[in-house]
Amino acid sequence: MTRAVHDLPREDDPMEVCVLASSSAGNATAVRSNHRIVLLDAGLSARLIELRLAAVGWCASDVAAIVLSHEHRDHVYGAGVFARRHRVPIYGTAGTLEALASFWRGDEDLRTIEVGRPFRLHDGELEFEPFAVPHDAADPAQFVVRSGRASIGVATDLGRVTTLVRRKLVTTDLAILEANHDLDRLRWGTYPWSVKQRIASAHGHLDNVQAAELAVRLAEAGVGHLVVAHLSPHHNDVASVRTVMTAALAAGNVTPRLTIVAPREGTGVIPVSSEE
Repeated sequence: MTRAVHDLPREDDPMEVCVLASSSAGNATAVRSNHRIVLLDAGLSARLIELRLAAVGWCASDVAAIVLSHEHRDHVYGAGVFARRHRVPIYGTAGTLEALASFWRGDEDLRTIEVGRPFRLHDGELEFEPFAVPHDAADPAQFVVRSGRASIGVATDLGRVTTLVRRKLVTTDLAILEANHDLDRLRWGTYPWSVKQRIASAHGHLDNVQAAELAVRLAEAGVGHLVVAHLSPHHNDVASVRTVMTAALAAGNVTPRLTIVAPREGTGVIPVSSEE
Protein backbone atom coordinates (compact mmCIF):
# COMPACT_ATOMS: atom_id res chain seq x y z
CA MET A 1 0.00 0.00 0.00
CA THR A 2 1.33 3.45 -0.93
CA ARG A 3 -0.04 6.68 0.51
CA ALA A 4 1.01 10.30 0.64
CA VAL A 5 2.30 11.84 3.86
CA HIS A 6 0.50 14.79 5.46
CA ASP A 7 1.43 14.92 9.15
CA LEU A 8 0.87 17.71 11.64
CA PRO A 9 3.64 19.61 13.47
CA ARG A 10 4.70 19.10 17.08
CA GLU A 11 7.06 20.87 19.48
CA ASP A 12 10.67 20.53 20.69
CA ASP A 13 12.36 17.26 21.66
CA PRO A 14 16.00 16.32 22.18
CA MET A 15 17.67 14.59 19.26
CA GLU A 16 20.56 12.15 18.89
CA VAL A 17 22.12 10.57 15.83
CA CYS A 18 24.17 7.44 15.28
CA VAL A 19 25.72 6.42 11.97
CA LEU A 20 25.35 2.63 12.03
CA ALA A 21 27.41 2.18 8.86
CA SER A 22 28.39 4.30 5.89
CA SER A 23 30.25 3.20 2.76
CA SER A 24 29.55 1.44 -0.52
CA ALA A 25 29.32 -1.73 1.61
CA GLY A 26 26.17 -0.47 3.36
CA ASN A 27 24.57 2.67 4.76
CA ALA A 28 22.22 3.26 7.68
CA THR A 29 21.86 6.18 10.08
CA ALA A 30 19.60 6.22 13.14
CA VAL A 31 18.03 9.44 14.40
CA ARG A 32 16.42 9.33 17.84
CA SER A 33 14.04 11.73 19.54
CA ASN A 34 12.28 10.97 22.83
CA HIS A 35 13.39 7.32 22.68
CA ARG A 36 11.87 6.69 19.26
CA ILE A 37 14.10 6.05 16.26
CA VAL A 38 13.87 6.71 12.53
CA LEU A 39 16.30 4.95 10.19
CA LEU A 40 17.71 6.95 7.31
CA ASP A 41 18.40 4.14 4.84
CA ALA A 42 18.75 0.46 5.71
CA GLY A 43 21.63 -0.84 3.63
CA LEU A 44 22.69 -3.49 6.14
CA SER A 45 20.91 -6.76 6.87
CA ALA A 46 18.02 -6.44 9.31
CA ARG A 47 19.97 -8.51 11.84
CA LEU A 48 23.05 -6.31 11.58
CA ILE A 49 20.95 -3.17 12.00
CA GLU A 50 19.48 -4.69 15.16
CA LEU A 51 22.94 -5.59 16.47
CA ARG A 52 24.41 -2.16 15.79
CA LEU A 53 21.50 -0.43 17.47
CA ALA A 54 21.95 -2.70 20.48
CA ALA A 55 25.69 -1.97 20.56
CA VAL A 56 24.94 1.70 21.37
CA GLY A 57 22.17 0.86 23.80
CA TRP A 58 19.26 1.44 21.43
CA CYS A 59 16.44 -1.01 20.69
CA ALA A 60 15.22 -2.06 17.26
CA SER A 61 11.71 -2.19 18.71
CA ASP A 62 11.92 1.61 19.13
CA VAL A 63 12.28 2.16 15.38
CA ALA A 64 9.20 4.00 14.12
CA ALA A 65 9.99 4.23 10.40
CA ILE A 66 12.56 3.80 7.64
CA VAL A 67 13.21 6.72 5.27
CA LEU A 68 15.02 5.83 2.03
CA SER A 69 17.22 8.25 0.09
CA HIS A 70 17.32 6.21 -3.12
CA GLU A 71 17.12 2.67 -4.43
CA HIS A 72 20.76 1.57 -4.57
CA ARG A 73 21.41 -1.74 -2.81
CA ASP A 74 23.86 -0.29 -0.28
CA HIS A 75 21.00 1.88 1.03
CA VAL A 76 18.05 -0.53 0.94
CA TYR A 77 19.41 -4.05 1.44
CA GLY A 78 17.70 -4.73 4.79
CA ALA A 79 14.73 -2.38 4.46
CA GLY A 80 12.07 -4.90 3.52
CA VAL A 81 12.99 -7.53 6.09
CA PHE A 82 13.42 -5.00 8.90
CA ALA A 83 10.13 -3.24 8.07
CA ARG A 84 8.18 -6.50 8.00
CA ARG A 85 9.81 -7.86 11.14
CA HIS A 86 9.19 -4.70 13.17
CA ARG A 87 6.01 -3.60 11.38
CA VAL A 88 7.23 -0.13 10.48
CA PRO A 89 6.43 1.95 7.39
CA ILE A 90 8.95 2.72 4.65
CA TYR A 91 9.08 6.24 3.21
CA GLY A 92 10.60 7.18 -0.13
CA THR A 93 9.97 9.27 -3.21
CA ALA A 94 7.66 7.82 -5.84
CA GLY A 95 10.63 7.15 -8.12
CA THR A 96 12.56 5.34 -5.39
CA LEU A 97 9.65 3.12 -4.36
CA GLU A 98 8.82 2.32 -7.98
CA ALA A 99 12.44 1.50 -8.80
CA LEU A 100 12.28 -1.06 -5.98
CA ALA A 101 9.06 -2.68 -7.22
CA SER A 102 10.69 -6.10 -7.63
CA PHE A 103 12.35 -5.77 -4.22
CA TRP A 104 9.12 -5.57 -2.22
CA ARG A 105 7.23 -8.67 -1.12
CA GLY A 106 3.87 -6.91 -1.26
CA ASP A 107 2.92 -6.54 2.39
CA GLU A 108 5.18 -3.59 3.23
CA ASP A 109 3.62 -0.28 4.28
CA LEU A 110 5.06 2.04 1.61
CA ARG A 111 4.50 5.79 1.91
CA THR A 112 5.34 8.37 -0.73
CA ILE A 113 7.22 11.58 0.00
CA GLU A 114 8.14 14.48 -2.30
CA VAL A 115 11.30 16.54 -2.54
CA GLY A 116 10.59 20.08 -1.45
CA ARG A 117 7.66 19.04 0.73
CA PRO A 118 8.45 18.58 4.45
CA PHE A 119 6.78 15.79 6.41
CA ARG A 120 6.68 14.76 10.06
CA LEU A 121 7.22 11.42 11.78
CA HIS A 122 7.03 10.04 15.31
CA ASP A 123 3.86 11.94 16.23
CA GLY A 124 5.28 15.07 14.67
CA GLU A 125 8.42 15.21 16.82
CA LEU A 126 10.78 14.86 13.84
CA GLU A 127 10.38 17.04 10.77
CA PHE A 128 12.02 15.88 7.56
CA GLU A 129 12.85 18.20 4.68
CA PRO A 130 13.61 16.10 1.57
CA PHE A 131 15.68 17.88 -1.07
CA ALA A 132 16.90 16.84 -4.49
CA VAL A 133 20.52 15.87 -5.14
CA PRO A 134 22.39 15.02 -8.36
CA HIS A 135 22.93 11.26 -8.24
CA ASP A 136 22.48 8.41 -10.70
CA ALA A 137 19.26 7.09 -9.21
CA ALA A 138 15.59 7.27 -10.18
CA ASP A 139 14.43 10.02 -7.82
CA PRO A 140 17.06 10.58 -5.11
CA ALA A 141 16.60 12.73 -2.03
CA GLN A 142 18.65 13.74 0.95
CA PHE A 143 17.32 15.24 4.14
CA VAL A 144 17.38 17.88 6.82
CA VAL A 145 15.88 16.51 10.04
CA ARG A 146 14.68 18.87 12.79
CA SER A 147 13.52 18.33 16.33
CA GLY A 148 12.70 21.61 18.02
CA ARG A 149 15.66 23.91 17.39
CA ALA A 150 18.15 21.06 16.83
CA SER A 151 18.82 19.93 13.27
CA ILE A 152 20.77 17.41 11.23
CA GLY A 153 21.59 17.63 7.52
CA VAL A 154 22.48 14.57 5.44
CA ALA A 155 24.05 14.83 2.00
CA THR A 156 25.79 11.67 0.85
CA ASP A 157 25.54 10.19 -2.65
CA LEU A 158 25.80 13.29 -4.79
CA GLY A 159 28.12 14.06 -7.66
CA ARG A 160 28.39 17.79 -7.09
CA VAL A 161 27.48 20.37 -4.49
CA THR A 162 24.52 22.39 -5.71
CA THR A 163 23.25 25.70 -4.39
CA LEU A 164 20.26 23.83 -2.94
CA VAL A 165 22.51 21.39 -1.07
CA ARG A 166 24.50 24.25 0.48
CA ARG A 167 21.36 26.20 1.30
CA LYS A 168 19.87 23.23 3.14
CA LEU A 169 22.97 22.17 5.05
CA VAL A 170 23.98 25.62 6.31
CA THR A 171 20.79 25.72 8.38
CA THR A 172 21.81 22.70 10.47
CA ASP A 173 23.74 22.06 13.68
CA LEU A 174 25.31 18.82 12.46
CA ALA A 175 25.91 17.86 8.83
CA ILE A 176 26.69 14.39 7.52
CA LEU A 177 28.49 14.74 4.19
CA GLU A 178 30.37 12.36 1.98
CA ALA A 179 34.02 12.20 1.01
CA ASN A 180 33.74 9.14 -1.17
CA HIS A 181 37.10 8.89 -2.89
CA ASP A 182 40.55 10.24 -3.44
CA LEU A 183 40.47 11.20 -7.11
CA ASP A 184 43.94 9.87 -7.92
CA ARG A 185 43.29 6.57 -6.18
CA LEU A 186 40.05 6.19 -8.07
CA ARG A 187 41.76 7.05 -11.36
CA TRP A 188 44.46 4.41 -10.88
CA GLY A 189 42.28 1.85 -9.12
CA THR A 190 41.05 -1.50 -10.40
CA TYR A 191 37.46 -0.56 -11.25
CA PRO A 192 36.43 -0.65 -14.94
CA TRP A 193 36.80 2.73 -16.62
CA SER A 194 33.03 3.07 -17.03
CA VAL A 195 32.54 2.68 -13.27
CA LYS A 196 35.31 5.21 -12.55
CA GLN A 197 33.62 7.69 -14.87
CA ARG A 198 30.28 7.17 -13.15
CA ILE A 199 31.71 7.66 -9.64
CA ALA A 200 33.64 10.80 -10.61
CA SER A 201 30.78 12.29 -12.65
CA ALA A 202 28.45 15.12 -11.67
CA HIS A 203 25.87 12.44 -10.77
CA GLY A 204 28.26 10.17 -8.89
CA HIS A 205 30.04 10.88 -5.61
CA LEU A 206 32.06 13.71 -4.05
CA ASP A 207 35.83 13.37 -3.82
CA ASN A 208 37.89 14.52 -0.84
CA VAL A 209 38.62 17.98 -2.24
CA GLN A 210 34.97 18.66 -3.10
CA ALA A 211 33.95 17.48 0.37
CA ALA A 212 36.54 19.71 2.03
CA GLU A 213 35.33 22.75 0.09
CA LEU A 214 31.79 22.05 1.26
CA ALA A 215 33.00 21.52 4.83
CA VAL A 216 34.62 24.97 4.88
CA ARG A 217 31.47 26.62 3.57
CA LEU A 218 29.35 24.91 6.21
CA ALA A 219 31.73 25.74 9.04
CA GLU A 220 31.86 29.37 7.93
CA ALA A 221 28.06 29.42 8.14
CA GLY A 222 28.15 28.11 11.70
CA VAL A 223 27.56 24.37 11.35
CA GLY A 224 29.26 23.14 14.51
CA HIS A 225 29.79 19.43 13.83
CA LEU A 226 30.75 17.81 10.52
CA VAL A 227 30.45 14.04 10.17
CA VAL A 228 32.28 12.83 7.07
CA ALA A 229 30.97 9.52 5.78
CA HIS A 230 30.48 7.22 2.76
CA LEU A 231 34.25 6.68 2.31
CA SER A 232 35.05 4.11 -0.36
CA PRO A 233 36.73 0.99 1.10
CA HIS A 234 38.84 0.80 -2.08
CA HIS A 235 39.67 4.39 -2.96
CA ASN A 236 39.82 6.27 0.33
CA ASP A 237 40.70 6.05 4.02
CA VAL A 238 40.29 8.06 7.20
CA ALA A 239 43.86 9.40 7.20
CA SER A 240 43.56 10.78 3.67
CA VAL A 241 40.24 12.45 4.44
CA ARG A 242 41.56 13.93 7.68
CA THR A 243 44.62 15.38 5.92
CA VAL A 244 42.56 17.12 3.24
CA MET A 245 39.83 18.24 5.63
CA THR A 246 42.08 19.67 8.34
CA ALA A 247 44.19 21.57 5.80
CA ALA A 248 41.10 23.12 4.20
CA LEU A 249 39.50 24.02 7.52
CA ALA A 250 42.74 25.54 8.80
CA ALA A 251 43.11 27.58 5.62
CA GLY A 252 39.55 28.80 6.11
CA ASN A 253 40.29 29.61 9.77
CA VAL A 254 37.30 27.57 10.97
CA THR A 255 37.30 24.92 13.70
CA PRO A 256 34.16 22.76 13.66
CA ARG A 257 34.05 19.45 15.44
CA LEU A 258 35.09 16.81 12.89
CA THR A 259 34.12 13.13 12.93
CA ILE A 260 35.26 10.84 10.11
CA VAL A 261 33.48 7.51 9.72
CA ALA A 262 35.73 4.67 8.54
CA PRO A 263 34.42 2.43 5.75
CA ARG A 264 32.11 -0.30 7.09
CA GLU A 265 32.18 1.29 10.55
CA GLY A 266 29.85 3.59 12.46
CA THR A 267 29.85 6.19 15.20
CA GLY A 268 28.72 6.23 18.77
CA VAL A 269 25.66 8.19 19.81
CA ILE A 270 26.08 11.89 19.00
CA PRO A 271 23.83 14.41 20.80
CA VAL A 272 22.55 17.18 18.54
CA SER A 273 21.72 20.58 19.96
CA SER A 274 21.38 24.10 18.70
CA GLU A 275 23.99 26.63 19.80
CA GLU A 276 21.38 29.39 19.76
